[in-house]
This record gives sequence, structure tokens and C-alpha cells, in this order.
Amino acid sequence: MAPAAAAPVLALGDDLLREVFLRLPAPADLLRAAAACKPFLRAARSAPFLRRFRRRRPSSCPHLLGFLLLFPDRRRARFHPLSASPSPSSASSSSSAAGSADGGGDFALSFLPGGDWQGGAAAATWEHLGYRNGRLLIKNLESQELAIADPISRRSVFLPAPPASGGAVGYGLFADDGDSSDFRVVCLSRDAASGELRALYLSSGDGELSWANVAGVACQLGLAAGSRAMQANRSLYWRLEGGGRLLAFSTAAMELSVLDLPPALRELSFDAVDRGEEEDASVLHLLTMSGFCIEVWAGTGDGDGGMAWRRVDKSVRFHKLLREMIQPSRRSYQLGGVDVIGVAAGVVFLRQWNHLFSIELDTMKLKMLPSKDCCEALICPYTIVWPPYFLNPAGQEVA
Repeated sequence: MAPAAAAPVLALGDDLLREVFLRLPAPADLLRAAAACKPFLRAARSAPFLRRFRRRRPSSCPHLLGFLLLFPDRRRARFHPLSASPSPSSASSSSSAAGSADGGGDFALSFLPGGDWQGGAAAATWEHLGYRNGRLLIKNLESQELAIADPISRRSVFLPAPPASGGAVGYGLFADDGDSSDFRVVCLSRDAASGELRALYLSSGDGELSWANVAGVACQLGLAAGSRAMQANRSLYWRLEGGGRLLAFSTAAMELSVLDLPPALRELSFDAVDRGEEEDASVLHLLTMSGFCIEVWAGTGDGDGGMAWRRVDKSVRFHKLLREMIQPSRRSYQLGGVDVIGVAAGVVFLRQWNHLFSIELDTMKLKMLPSKDCCEALICPYTIVWPPYFLNPAGQEVA
């Protein structure tokens, strides 16, 4: 008797299965397909494939859980879950992850030694330095060592203090879009001898967690007050003093560079965003709000070390809707400027003094969000790319 033939779909092999999975409409559909059998799970867990999947769906992946309020002393934090429940199409796969964040996440960081930075009987010992894809980069104020903390899984990785000769002036956390076990940390420092800005680099993929002095650039400007690292195109970006330039670090080329901003953006807040497929990776997209309209600017190298900028998108004007939400009874209310806090999962977060809003970029739907204490806090949209159970942190194959 001849042996039973393999199921036709399993005979496709991992590469063809990934091409099929790439055409699924939503992350929830990929999670359901991966749960069907071990061969599907093995194919779907490929980090390069997950990066391709995410880049095709910037408005739905990563999954937006809420936002973090990080207060001025950078030693207190509070999490606000989004009140909206998941849509039917995503409920089965994302509700467990969202529920974990809403009810089970430890945003007090009590799982760390000397934790509980939200306040308590003991003084907080951790300072917030950066955030990306559900994880926090923090520093122990006593030992100066760093840590990557995940409030959802209650796990942490401790890192040595960076050997910054002239002192650290800024940090950035780069999180891989395909495998949440992979992260990179950049410490910016001012070289004591030459005065140039240097990039110290640490990668979890190198095996041994150690710092390397990888790049430098002649730049007398420091980081702008309150400047935070923005991530796009496998690079990190910081705003420099004066508002007219960006400092960029490429994790692919291991290079630091200084980029000129267009005049229209020099007085505005903005965030760097990924758009579309890999062919757009050489174009830097910045999203801002100008004249109560959302605008997207695209910048490319001009071949002479400068940047050529053009505005590629402009939305309808939100002035009337914002004014009615803030002061519905006063038609003469003068609405001040609106700051872009950040962009995540196809949603832009905005702040107008002590009011917090979100706009869905696909539908341009405007919402007012809970805004207690938001005027004094640094606000970070809180996302996870994939539920922790879906990934294979050790990089092992599924039998």
C-alpha cells in the first residue's frame, strides 16, 4: 500500500507559504493561520517575513493598546488603555494581548530591583530614556546601568553602562519589527577631545551585550530640549537645537549624519513614519500638523549632502471639530496650536495644551482621549508588534 501523500498545501514549502500569508488582509488572519498547524507556525515566525508583512500594513500592525504618560521627572509613568474594544475581525487574536496590557501589564515596573517608579514607600530608582514596540529603555540612577523592560511579559534585560567619555547626551531604542527578542540601543555622547557627537551601539543579536563606538559626526549643536528618538527606515532620528536640523543614525550603514529640515517644519512638532514597501526605505517621511491640517513631507538626499523636501499629503482642516470638542458652548473660543505627539499603528496622537486627541489616518476620524495630567507628561503611544506567544525568541525551529 502506497504511503499517504502529504496535504497539498503543506507541500508548498515555507517560502511559498509565506507568499500566501503575505496576501492575508490583516494581522489577525495571519495569527489564526499560524495556529492551524506546526508547519504554518514555523513559516509565519520568520523574522524577515514578519517585517515584510508589517511594512505592507502600517495602519494595522503594530497593534495599538493605549498610551503611556511619562512625567517630567521621568521617574513616574501611568498607562491609559484605549477604551474602544477590538473589531470583530481582530477580536479573536488580539483580545488576549490587549487584555494582558489592560489588566495584567505591570507598568509600575515592580518586577525590577528597586522598581515601582510610579511612587510608593521607597524612592524610585529608574529613569525613563526611551520606548519602542512595548518595551522601555530605562536607567538605574544609582548604578547607571541600563535595562530593557517589558511591562506586558514582566521581563527585563540588564545592560552595562555605556562608556561615554564626555557624558551621554541622548539615547534611542531600536526594536526589530519582526522578532521582539531583537533590540538595539544607541547612546549619543559628546567626545571630550574632538567635540564631535559619537554613537555608541549595543545589539542583542551580537551575543555578548557590549558597547561599540561605531560612528561620529562634526556637530556643535546639542539635542533639542525634550528631544526623543524617532524610528523609521531602520534609522533613528533626533531633533537638534534650533529646530532646523535632525541627527540621524542608520542601523544599516552604522553612520551618523545631520539632515536639514524644510523651513515649513522648523517651528512645528512632527514624527518620522514608515510608509509602504522596502522601495520607500530611502525616503524619510515626516508627519506634522500645520494650520490644523495633517501634512506629510518626504525628504530624499539631493546628491550633495543635503535633503530635497516636498509635501506629499495634506488633510482636511480640523480646526472647527477641535474647537467644538474643547469648548462646544463658545463659538468665539480661540484655539491654540496643536502638537504632534507621535504616530503609531495608523493613528496620530495630538495635544492641545491639556487636551489629548487621536486621528485615524485611514478614515481621518477624530477622537478626544482621556487627558488627565497630559499637559505635564511625555506621551508615548503604546504598541506591540506581535503577541509574545506568537514569536520564537530563541530562534529555534518548530518541529
